[in-house]
Amino acid sequence: MPIKCQFHLSRTSAVYYTGEQISGTISLTISKKPMQVEGISITLLGLSTTSWHEASNDLPQIEHNDSTGPTEPVQLHFGASKTHVEQTQQLAKSLILPPGCMQLGNFAFELPEDVPGSCRLDYGMINYSLQVTLERRSKHAKRFQLRLCIRDRIEFHELTPATIESPTLRLHLPRSVFVPGQRVAYQLQPTIPSSQLSTRLCQCISYESQQPLAKFKKVVRVLNESCYMEDELHLPLTAPIMSRQSGDNPIEIVYYLETHSDCSQPLRLPLFVGTVAPPVDHPKNCPSLGFVNFGLSEKELVCSSINQNQLLPHNCSREFSTSSYAKHCENPKLLRKQRKHSYVRIALRYFYKHLLPANKLYN
Repeated sequence: MPIKCQFHLSRTSAVYYTGEQISGTISLTISKKPMQVEGISITLLGLSTTSWHEASNDLPQIEHNDSTGPTEPVQLHFGASKTHVEQTQQLAKSLILPPGCMQLGNFAFELPEDVPGSCRLDYGMINYSLQVTLERRSKHAKRFQLRLCIRDRIEFHELTPATIESPTLRLHLPRSVFVPGQRVAYQLQPTIPSSQLSTRLCQCISYESQQPLAKFKKVVRVLNESCYMEDELHLPLTAPIMSRQSGDNPIEIVYYLETHSDCSQPLRLPLFVGTVAPPVDHPKNCPSLGFVNFGLSEKELVCSSINQNQLLPHNCSREFSTSSYAKHCENPKLLRKQRKHSYVRIALRYFYKHLLPANKLYN
């Protein structure tokens, strides 16, 4: 039975900061005959999941007599999952949904302050969503979901300069706090001549697994690099926010600046990437702080006195199954494949171009 579910949130975009309230209304549209339900509920769910495969040399490899090529090592799947928030509210009890559109009432959830922000990475993701569940007797439950973008509120109000030095080299940062999109300025001061200097802006992401055993996978990416004594390295605008120093999240994200030279051992300084930091430049018509997203602020919240029918709908009418939602690390295919031309059409085009020239005269 076709059912359409619409999420009407109290702001224009489904983007929230930690500690804010997620509120709105739910409406269902039944296209055909009435439907009996045992209950309708909405859940705010936040999950961190990790997943990757590694070859295992400990497991025995079975080689058949008729095999000709080399056998491939057995692949082990490593993964973990952690629930950050799971809050459920009952919207309706047992009732019959008539054909047409029906409002199910209001909902409101309070986001905790200490949850991590949303992100999609190579070997894991942090995902938040609203899920509406329609419980039916002797049948599988119907579920609808709306993905949310949660930003971790990490604010820095001081520049926090940093310096590290060895007997032959000194690395200085005028500031160590940034937001994505800013430039990281540094200064190198060697005490002896050096012909090979390399300064790298690095991102390090650690993934933790619990199954089949506890293990960590660390991925280091060089975001920018320079060989000058003094330069500015660009921090990508799409870089995820750093993780809080809690240590209980399967995904940990850190940033640092590292210098390699032939006259000293490697020097490393940590960088702190948050949602609010002082701006790099200080023009007259510029706010005192730099934000990740200037278009998002708490002013977008709609006052409770506004009519509920004026709330903007966030369409999410596609039903999802439990098995498909369990694949947290699988990216949806949003692009459709281009339609291929039929062989008859290709043949007709070939005859028209090559066998029937326009300037041929027929007797």
